[in-house]
Amino acid sequence: MKLFRLCLLLAISLGLQAQDKATAPAAAKPIPRTELKALVAPGATLRFDFPELTVDRKSALAACHLKLPADFDPAKKFPLVAWLGGGEGGNQPSGAFLPAGDFILVGLPYPKGANNPAQANMVGDYAKVWAYHRFMLEEIAKVIPNIDKSRSIIAGFSNGGHAIDGMLRLSGRPKLTDYFGIFLFADGGGTGYTSLGALPDLKGKFAYACWGGEKGSNKPNTSHLPKALKAKGATVVGSEMAGVGHAFAPSEYPKIADWLEKVALASPAKK
Repeated sequence: MKLFRLCLLLAISLGLQAQDKATAPAAAKPIPRTELKALVAPGATLRFDFPELTVDRKSALAACHLKLPADFDPAKKFPLVAWLGGGEGGNQPSGAFLPAGDFILVGLPYPKGANNPAQANMVGDYAKVWAYHRFMLEEIAKVIPNIDKSRSIIAGFSNGGHAIDGMLRLSGRPKLTDYFGIFLFADGGGTGYTSLGALPDLKGKFAYACWGGEKGSNKPNTSHLPKALKAKGATVVGSEMAGVGHAFAPSEYPKIADWLEKVALASPAKK
């Protein structure tokens, strides 16, 4: 009798597993990048897969998600907003800190293995990160060629800020400044490990650096960035987030949006 019950329970368990597999949603089939151009449309969300690149820091296929504005018009130019997340990063875009307007949003991940050997949870091989991101940006431009680079924004929190700082200081071409005109550091960058090498000429460029004012923030490092960026000709804002530790506080978003709208993204006639 016990054996019969055991067999019955096993049969039920296997049946439930089979049912779960049958009802589980199938994974979305990757779309070759050569086919993405046909999917470009106002408000469209596109996934760019890069099987030829190394996996990301989460050991997942290298990929980035891109969101087109609702008023996208292939005959017009739009700024690209690239988001670099904190920690292990990610490939989802973020535009919570943007003013009203039309932007192309994309999330760029970090490659696996490009870490700081002295601190494994921190990005460090910025040449490798830049090669990774540059390839993605070039492939995006093949699908969406009307990107306004001079008004494009690269923004990052924590590891994202570190990566922007480190990539800015790389020698050789093309440079990060060839793709972006506005740089946003949120409690990241300015460390002894990221700030190796000299900053490039930043005349005509814009930068916003914010850092938490409380314990645990990157204040000792990021707070030095505004002076360094300004010395290279950038129009800079430095902002301490009161009552904030290591975070990108939502309370800072409207300040950044206002600065972007009135300064960094304003036409020359309005500055």
